[in-house]
Amino acid sequence: MVPLVNQMSAAGIITMPGIMTGQVLAGVDPLQAATYQITLMLLLAGGSGLAAILSVRLALTRLTDERQRLRLDRLGRVKS
Repeated sequence: MVPLVNQMSAAGIITMPGIMTGQVLAGVDPLQAATYQITLMLLLAGGSGLAAILSVRLALTRLTDERQRLRLDRLGRVKS
């Protein structure tokens, strides 16, 4: 998540991201191109954040018991 947040903070100020550059070169209004770029970056950040939260939740349910104790013995075996 950190590289994605760093990329979002510098986009448009230091670099012109790909979709925005292509649209500006094609003759689209720069404000509309920036809107598309911001929307795309927010969707990518949201997807990455959701994937990170989901993977942590799945790991927590796999590695803890009903009393929220860490169970490393569950790490190696696959539940079928």
